[in-house]
Amino acid sequence: MMKSSFAIVTLLCATSLLWCSSVLAAVTLQQAKASGWVGEQTNGYLGVVVDSQETQTLVFAVNEKRKKYYLVIAEHNHITLETVAKLAAQKVIQAADTGHIIQTPQGKWLTK
Repeated sequence: MMKSSFAIVTLLCATSLLWCSSVLAAVTLQQAKASGWVGEQTNGYLGVVVDSQETQTLVFAVNEKRKKYYLVIAEHNHITLETVAKLAAQKVIQAADTGHIIQTPQGKWLTK
């Protein structure tokens, strides 16, 4: 009985940590955008503006999720991944908050 209770508590703690880390990742993304550490690129993916291990890790995680989402949309609509990503880029750049970093068509970073 003691072992099964310990296993349940361990599982609950692990689940809580996973939930908290996903919430913290969302906060971190917003903080990174507001701080100008990351920016929206014209290819539909997040880009590193201020290079650090933390921003690289964040950008990689966000872009992996975006790619999975873009693939679902592309398959559903029988279009290419690149087409979906470029359309998403247009929307996310247009919707970016004032002060956030966006990429110009020439590839330069610009504060919106």
